[in-house]
Amino acid sequence: MLQNVAANLQIPYEGEDQGLDPSHYYEILKKRIFYLLVPFILVLAVGSAVAMLWPPTYISEGKILVESQQIPTDLVKPTVTATAKERIQVIQQRVMTRDNLLAIVDKYQMFAGQRDRLSRTELLDLMRESTRVEPIVFDQAKAQSETIAISVGFSHRQPDVATKVANELLTLFLNEDARNRTNRAMETSKFLAREAQRLEGELGSIEAKISELKRQQRTSPMLESAVAQAVAQLPQLAALKAELAAKSGVYSKTHPEVKRLKAQIEAMEKMNAPSAQVAAPAAALAPTQTAAPVAPVDNDALDALLTQRRSIQNNLETAGQKLAAARLGENLERDQFSERLEVLEQAIMPQKPIKPNRPKVLGLAFLAAIMAGFGGVFAVESFDRTIRGSRDLLSVAEGHLVVAIPYISTRAELLRKKNRIVYAIGISVAVVLAGLVAVHVLVRPLDDLWTILLARLG
Repeated sequence: MLQNVAANLQIPYEGEDQGLDPSHYYEILKKRIFYLLVPFILVLAVGSAVAMLWPPTYISEGKILVESQQIPTDLVKPTVTATAKERIQVIQQRVMTRDNLLAIVDKYQMFAGQRDRLSRTELLDLMRESTRVEPIVFDQAKAQSETIAISVGFSHRQPDVATKVANELLTLFLNEDARNRTNRAMETSKFLAREAQRLEGELGSIEAKISELKRQQRTSPMLESAVAQAVAQLPQLAALKAELAAKSGVYSKTHPEVKRLKAQIEAMEKMNAPSAQVAAPAAALAPTQTAAPVAPVDNDALDALLTQRRSIQNNLETAGQKLAAARLGENLERDQFSERLEVLEQAIMPQKPIKPNRPKVLGLAFLAAIMAGFGGVFAVESFDRTIRGSRDLLSVAEGHLVVAIPYISTRAELLRKKNRIVYAIGISVAVVLAGLVAVHVLVRPLDDLWTILLARLG
């Protein structure tokens, strides 16, 4: 019966077997347009405000190149053998120390609005979070990639501060690398110099022992010869002195014979003065005692000392060669001819922020606004028990009791309907214009985007 009535009155019938009817949902949207537009506009306005008022964050980056040694390693070997990746890791840890980062904060008066409520540790954490150090490798596919450059950057809400801090970090990296390499080369040279000095001291001690043994070996026969010579010449000297005494009693002091005897005695005394001191007591003891034998020299001890001396000389020669190479490497590091870090690109002031991504935020806000609008309509419809169609009517009444009466709209209702349509069109146009203005101001001028679009289409 209900189907016949609906057919006679030209009213669409919504049976249980008809499924989804677009006209039914269209009527719901027309009736609940206010609940659709209000959440949509509110959410879109909030999202647009967030996208526009979100403080931008800029990042300024510079690049440091790991330059290889300028002099061939076959000619001069460097004393610092650590790889560039290991050195960069050590340098990064030394640069990112508490004192360095807090000194940068104080130098550029960073986080001025947050310093009153943040501790020094929290400021240090902010600095480390804002600093970015990334290695640039030559070949990502290799298991052991060689680092050839590093990127050092700093992010901040003010682009000029980000640039200054990034350049400050670049300077710290370069200074720390030069200081680290030079100190290592100097420490190597000092160690080898101390080792060479120690070996020279040991060699001098061994030389002294060897000289003492050799002196003892030479002194034994010389002593016996001196004693024998002194004993042999003592009677002759005594005879000359006796003859001089006899002739002095006969002749004057100017007599040629007296002068000759004095000259011989003086010459013999001068010649045998050293041996006479030893020979005199030896000669006095000669008639009564036999000379004691001299202790023999230990040849085994002498051979051991000579072997030890050769070993120390070889070690000293090796240490001297290493010391010369270390000093050459030290000069190489001091003159910066070895592998070193060099600024490839200086940090410049960024022109665009890295976050927020305003187009993305606006797009998400638009989607959230659509969801909020349809969610509002769904919520109102869920709690509304008004009967608006045959489907709702059949759920509460039997079919033979239902008579379909067409709805007659009044002039006021038709006017309100037209006003709603006008309001919806105006709001849509306003939203589109607001989006275009936001893109023009926050993202890129519209004339530039139009030029890029025409260039791509052409």
